[in-house]
Amino acid sequence: MVEGRFACAEGPEELPGNSPATHHRTPPRTMPMEIFANHAHVFPEDVRQAGSIESLLRLMDECGIARAACFAPHRKNTIDAGYPEPNAWLAEAIADEPRLVGFACIRCVDDDAIARLEAAVEMGLCGCKIHPASDRFDILDEAAMDFYAAAEELGVVLDFHTGPHWYRIKHYHPLGFDEICFRFPKLKMVFEHIGGYPFYHDMLAVLGNNLPFGRPGHLFGGVSSILNRELQRLWYLGIETVGDAIFRLGEDMPIYGLDFPYNEVELIQDDLRQLRTLDLSEEGFAKLFGGNLERAINLHPGAEQPQ
Repeated sequence: MVEGRFACAEGPEELPGNSPATHHRTPPRTMPMEIFANHAHVFPEDVRQAGSIESLLRLMDECGIARAACFAPHRKNTIDAGYPEPNAWLAEAIADEPRLVGFACIRCVDDDAIARLEAAVEMGLCGCKIHPASDRFDILDEAAMDFYAAAEELGVVLDFHTGPHWYRIKHYHPLGFDEICFRFPKLKMVFEHIGGYPFYHDMLAVLGNNLPFGRPGHLFGGVSSILNRELQRLWYLGIETVGDAIFRLGEDMPIYGLDFPYNEVELIQDDLRQLRTLDLSEEGFAKLFGGNLERAINLHPGAEQPQ
């Protein structure tokens, strides 16, 4: 095994326990800081033109985003189009684009999953997107556990979709991640959508149970597709709940993500407007808008653990 190395359902307006006066301020701030955004799904142009790398770069320009972490497509979505290894396609496609870093996308219970992860590291990809519901597997399957062990050894950050997504919930309920955290205490993970509306408190419990109190840790909550009540009904949390999560878990937890191409320019601009009203320190905003993502990618596997 190669060594790890990187250079690189309609919800209410707010959930219980939020305090608007505590967690955000108005009017929005104007912040010149550079944004390094997570969570951009990209595709070969002949597979999904709206999700092409060129489309992503245009959106980044329109939204004032300096850099982004982009995810390879699922293999099942590209193999018939002539891209049998989408991770290799992504690595080659962004090799000369300094604004982008790449994450593999792997169904981690496949027979070749660990070999693909090792190959992704060799290609220079910085992490791995995991979507249990879309790929229809149990996050506690023993084959998945072997994959997590390999990722932990390699120092690869795993970015998980969490929240309802039209598959048997028992196979990807967020409370299952608590077992993964205990079995792999150095495994770096990002939990996108922080569980979504139905599972926010479960995801909060898992993060709080496994993060070191008051110190940076190795687990993160993905702030993506959770701020538009009308369009993101099953995942919507609202800005007050995002503030609540940061209040409870600290400024070292959140990572802002685009969820491109499913979110377009106006929606992302509105996300940024809302997030700039949060009651964070200047350092906290820098962490939300890229500092925590940078740390997740480059964090040494021996990160501090809860005491």
